[in-house]
Amino acid sequence: MRVVKAIVGAAALCLVAMPWPAGASATQFTTPVQLNGAGGGEPTIVADSLGDVYVVGPQGIPSGLNSQPGVGFWASRDDGTTFGSAQHIGSFAGGGDSDAVITPNNDLYVGDLEAVATAVCKSTDRGKTFTSIGPIPDPGNCSMLPTGQVGPSDDRPWLTPDRQGHLYLTYHEFVSAQPLVFRSDNGGGDLFTAGPCGSIVTDPTIEANIPQDVTGGTLVSKPVTDSAGNLYVMFTTTTQQENAAAALAGKPSGTFSQIYLAVSKDNCQSFTDYTVYDGATTNGTNTVQFGDIFNALAIDGAGDLYSIAAGYVGSKAFDNVAKLYLFSSTDHGVHWTGPTELGQAGAKMMPAAVAGTQAGQLAIGYFRTVNGVTDPNNTTAKWTYSTAETRNATIAHPSFTYADVRPGFVYHTGEICNEGILCGLVPGGPSDRSLADFTSAALARNGCPLFSFAGNPAGVTAGTFNFATRQTSNCFATATVRRISNTPSTTTASKARTTSPSLAGTGMSAVIPATGLALLSLMLLSIRMTGRRGSPK
Repeated sequence: MRVVKAIVGAAALCLVAMPWPAGASATQFTTPVQLNGAGGGEPTIVADSLGDVYVVGPQGIPSGLNSQPGVGFWASRDDGTTFGSAQHIGSFAGGGDSDAVITPNNDLYVGDLEAVATAVCKSTDRGKTFTSIGPIPDPGNCSMLPTGQVGPSDDRPWLTPDRQGHLYLTYHEFVSAQPLVFRSDNGGGDLFTAGPCGSIVTDPTIEANIPQDVTGGTLVSKPVTDSAGNLYVMFTTTTQQENAAAALAGKPSGTFSQIYLAVSKDNCQSFTDYTVYDGATTNGTNTVQFGDIFNALAIDGAGDLYSIAAGYVGSKAFDNVAKLYLFSSTDHGVHWTGPTELGQAGAKMMPAAVAGTQAGQLAIGYFRTVNGVTDPNNTTAKWTYSTAETRNATIAHPSFTYADVRPGFVYHTGEICNEGILCGLVPGGPSDRSLADFTSAALARNGCPLFSFAGNPAGVTAGTFNFATRQTSNCFATATVRRISNTPSTTTASKARTTSPSLAGTGMSAVIPATGLALLSLMLLSIRMTGRRGSPK
């Protein structure tokens, strides 16, 4: 997505999305590489314009108990064909979550969740060395307790760059359950204190839905930006009414039936909220679930948006099936088409998505059962990693081509718990969270999708590893060929409003000192209130 060429003026050239090439062979992939030297679980994969591919993965919080920083880091110099053994970077107080991004000038940033904050590391030499962001020197070179501490009281932090030189940190705040965003204007040197960033949730009706207690919260997907610098933040939530009904049914929380998109066209100073799908109103209380577990947001070179949601859309409350759905928008998130269910048989979990540089190009990766099991918490389920790809993702009924990255190979046997941090805590409930909460996708410099996912093909007790693979046939063309408007429409949805910084009134500042982080992290973990879908390990 970040390899699209810059366009002068308010528009870019456009063409109708292309179908699959006539007579094309089956989609093929490199044999997924097992990434060694560090543990596996919810890997993030990114690629630059030089042929480098990087994967990061959290190592468990606080990772200092294992005498190492919190992020496993793997580098490939041949477009993801081979990878070296892991390097460990980040914070001894980290390991809860990780993320990585590459800016347009090929600088690499890695985030390491400490719960009380996120330690952010930066490399300007293609991942060979790292240093902490911010004005204070980091003698440990992002290997002990980095000085670049940002994002107070955070959970599942995401980093997002734009082409105008901004870098965003977005996450779910521990106590309030609100999605928050901070901005840097100089590559992290200001410790993400630029702004202020306004409240993401600006629609009172949407705000009223967000539970602010231990039973609920918000699932914040990794945000995206477009060529004009507009920021898109997607979040999913249950409702207060669904939580109340869940309590009566003996469930830990209501289903996550609501998908919203917050759009900022002024560098996060204000947001406008749009509804991607209102499952509670459309289908009924607790009959729609989009919490299995992190949903994916992607944007193509034409500015078209894609939401991939994991769960079910039905009429039965608290159903025990796992499906995937596509929503698409061609007007910057104002209106959405969908849901369109992906057609492969079996349960499907943990979607990842990457869009191409042309309109309609979309690749989706996910775990899928190959033995007919549809309940993700069935202990007999056998899971492989599959893909669905299309060149016409914006139409009502896209045509998909399906393929497994390694046909016939089982990467996980047993349940994939979709209860987040409550896995193993509910009597009689699912407990296997060995794959953590998501998989990831990126686009190589030649337009070929890359996927990374965790797996334990030899069994959970033998260890969980991260894997990476690159598509080798039917890749996306890389030329930008569509004319788009660079300003989101505001014809519908709630009005945006500019507010004070998102943490106003909480007594927290945007910058967290390194002193005492390990102790404070443990305290926060002991009282965490993110609900069933939180992700620290």
